[in-house]
Amino acid sequence: MDRTINFEVHPTPMKPGDSVQTYHVRQSLKNTMRTDELADYLAQHGLISKGVFLMVMEQLKKELADLLLSGHDVHLDGIGRFALQLGVKKVPNEEGKLVRKTFQSPDELTGHDLTIEGITFVPDRDMLDRLHSRNISFHRVKRNNEQDVSQAQLLTILDLYCREHGSFTRKDVQYLFGVTRYRAQQLLDELVCAPAPKFYREKHGPSYIYRKKGT
Repeated sequence: MDRTINFEVHPTPMKPGDSVQTYHVRQSLKNTMRTDELADYLAQHGLISKGVFLMVMEQLKKELADLLLSGHDVHLDGIGRFALQLGVKKVPNEEGKLVRKTFQSPDELTGHDLTIEGITFVPDRDMLDRLHSRNISFHRVKRNNEQDVSQAQLLTILDLYCREHGSFTRKDVQYLFGVTRYRAQQLLDELVCAPAPKFYREKHGPSYIYRKKGT
């Protein structure tokens, strides 16, 4: 079966000192298939009953967390390996900004300094082979129908949001402006890379949060 993967082209966030704008691609997704929808899909194709699938997923969710916390990584054959991602906690500096503490000696670093940042997933070779074994073509999707959001509107609304909530995420931007995931990320990339940006982003687990500078 032939498969067509839709993709979009986005500007790569520029770092201080960069003089040339580069671009990268992202898959243009139809939607996110959640557990209940996947259960319906499998049941409609006669693969497994919805009730059994949901029961297995609920138990897997519980046991996967317990196993990771008890010192195991978990390898699902043909799918991939799950493991905890640990990191050093961020603490406020003199300016009140959260920064990651550094250590000059391994003995200085204790369990009190650590946090769980997320879960890493490494796909199995079998899963990757299944993706590459199909006849695949690629089609570029242009975002001509995206809602226009002016810079002034973006700054005003996010400033108010930060005053109330302290920070925001890409999902918050999607909700506030009624744009797609990729349009929201494009707006955020432009926001933090603009000359004298009023907002900055910082890593928070596997994703990013955005804050107003000076807060």
